[in-house]
Amino acid sequence: MSREYAMSRVKDALEKSDDNHLKAQRLLFSWIEKDNTLLLGLVAPHINGIIAHAITHATQPEKAAASKKINLKDQETGEFGGALLESLRGGRGDTGAFGEAAPRGVSKPGKASKAHVDAINTLVNATKKKDKKTKK
Repeated sequence: MSREYAMSRVKDALEKSDDNHLKAQRLLFSWIEKDNTLLLGLVAPHINGIIAHAITHATQPEKAAASKKINLKDQETGEFGGALLESLRGGRGDTGAFGEAAPRGVSKPGKASKAHVDAINTLVNATKKKDKKTKK
């Protein structure tokens, strides 16, 4: 019963949020604060995994809070490794951000020649004449 109730409430949330999943999720969070039947219906299929995770987490020793920083020398990482580490640190200078292609020396386009402008105007005028003929 609680599973069917939970699914009906999920559908209600989707309807009220116009099928926006994020808004429906927020609405469901606000509802489960007051509705334990809804919470149980949503969580019941996953309760075994949740309990197993909690037990595993409780029995593991606590890990060190800070991870060890690895300092590699350029000869250990090679040229590619050094460049990769530098890009991850954000020190790419004028080459852009990590994951972006390096900008190339692209100059601004020059002005169009007179012949080019005339050709474009001829095409525009031809299109206008054609449009006038089809409208009649």
